Amino acid sequence: MNMKKLGIFMTALLSMGFVACTENFDATVGPQSYTAESPLAASDVSVSTAGAPTAINLEDYINENEGTGNPITFGTVSVIEGAMPVNTILKAEVEIAREADFGNSVVLAANTIAEDGLITIDAGNLQTAYFEGITKNPATVTLYSRIILYTVTGGEAEAIIGKPGENYFAVNSITFTPLNKLTIAPAYYIVGGPNDWQASAIERTIKFQHSDEDVYVDPIFTVTFDAADGDTWFAIGDDQACDAIAAGDWSQLYGIVGGDNEATEGKIARRSELGGDNSFCVKGAKKIRVTIDMMEQTFTVEAVNIAESYYLVGGNGSWSSDKSQKFSHSDKDVFEDPVFSYVLTGGSELWFAFGDAEALDAIDANDWSQLFGTTGASEDLSGSFDRRYNLDGDHSFHVDGSAKFYRFTINALDMTYEITPLNFDPYIYFIGATDGWTNAEQKLALTDESGIYTGFLYCADPNGWGNEFKFQKVPGDWGTEINTGHMTGGITGDFGDGGGNFKATAGEGVYYVTLDMATMSINAVRIQNMNLVGDFNGWNAADDAQQMTWNATDYCFEISGAGVTANGWKFTTNNSWSINLGGDVADLVANGDNLTVVGTTIKLYPTRKDKDNIYCTIE
Repeated sequence: MNMKKLGIFMTALLSMGFVACTENFDATVGPQSYTAESPLAASDVSVSTAGAPTAINLEDYINENEGTGNPITFGTVSVIEGAMPVNTILKAEVEIAREADFGNSVVLAANTIAEDGLITIDAGNLQTAYFEGITKNPATVTLYSRIILYTVTGGEAEAIIGKPGENYFAVNSITFTPLNKLTIAPAYYIVGGPNDWQASAIERTIKFQHSDEDVYVDPIFTVTFDAADGDTWFAIGDDQACDAIAAGDWSQLYGIVGGDNEATEGKIARRSELGGDNSFCVKGAKKIRVTIDMMEQTFTVEAVNIAESYYLVGGNGSWSSDKSQKFSHSDKDVFEDPVFSYVLTGGSELWFAFGDAEALDAIDANDWSQLFGTTGASEDLSGSFDRRYNLDGDHSFHVDGSAKFYRFTINALDMTYEITPLNFDPYIYFIGATDGWTNAEQKLALTDESGIYTGFLYCADPNGWGNEFKFQKVPGDWGTEINTGHMTGGITGDFGDGGGNFKATAGEGVYYVTLDMATMSINAVRIQNMNLVGDFNGWNAADDAQQMTWNATDYCFEISGAGVTANGWKFTTNNSWSINLGGDVADLVANGDNLTVVGTTIKLYPTRKDKDNIYCTIE
């Protein structure tokens, strides 16, 4: 069939640029306005890629100094002679994508189709569309392209050639290199600071944190590190800079544009561009937080100071300077452990903020701007926080009250928070070396609806694996595991951190445990002795004659020749009343009523191993 290049009917069209608006770019945009099928059949046209490049390096097409871009040919269109309808012109769009199935693509309107039939895109438009619609990564990739043809009749009616969404011409693959000399490294480091400059560069111990996103999608890196004694001087380096230091070249480190060493924000550049070291300096800080945006080449530096205490404002209490709603915290230094938590009672919607002592004192002067609020939406259950004076409103936190309780946890170092709805299970199960890590039978019971579990646990190491253990919310289900990493509120008493596992640091024996799942803290007391105490021995909690013996086979304390009487008696521990049991022999509870059942052989089963409660038998 005789084909002919487009002729004089190809009316000159204005260059249209890429289709989507650059201020609100849609990376999956398709054909723009045509819906009907064109009267020009797909069999009446053909597109050849014979003149299109197989490799595009935008450096060859764009003049950065002049800000101009040359056209790039993606194909040449031909129409059968006489097939073009009257008063109709031809237009083209070029769709580009990183994937062969065009799952993530952008569509650009071609330039005017000239008489020679060339379908071209301005190199500058291609660059912008690629970076805004597909990726900001400047690496060389395989780029896929295809052409969409449509007709415009009478200057208005647009119609696609072929079936909409199905008919494409000149599908092609191209080796594509965008024009972007900015390279973002996968990792950055603090060089200097509290450490020796050369050693810190070689060892790279202070590394910036980054999300899991591609660095060109998320170019933000952050790090918080200890300050040096006195003034803290440092620079920023990537692997290239650190490798260069090993060879005696310090010019690849990043410093401050302008040279103000104590600047808290600004631009960064490599020392080779700055002509000096232009290092950063922070004075009088305990810790320093640095944030860099490597797309914009900017930085912020903050001296981090953590208060000793934080207080909730609002919530279950009043919006006032009252400091009664104090966050709980471990006994560690606040810089060693910057996590604080507070538990709110749910049941109705709650609004709240929080502050340090300085912020609450400011409320008395009617200054509410010192309080902390969320940087996101009030309903966000996690995110970052900042002082109100840095936010565009009060940005209070909000929960709908559907949970029984809410644990509000803040990390004062990272300035992040998490709100966890809490609906507590009746039991939490012990699993560890005692039972060969196979049987989660001993358990703690919920004894306070605010999330406090208590009970006795027998901790032993019969196999020599280490006297260690964990907890499970569902017995045998490791997906419900509770380990030491969850204990943001601290581990105190006779338990320690075995590196993920809890460790019975006082050795084999029975422990009385208080696990607070609201504040995520745990305390353990080794039971050195279990005694009977009552009217019969003058309520002497330290009566050695009434001391019970632990039976590790039956998981019980036992005594024969007990002297208890119907006048009342109880179980006490460690020669004191701090932990005692009473109530009903079939359901013993802490601080329960005096018992009146008598007998000479008494066995106490404290671990809830075979029943859901603590009980005793008396014969």
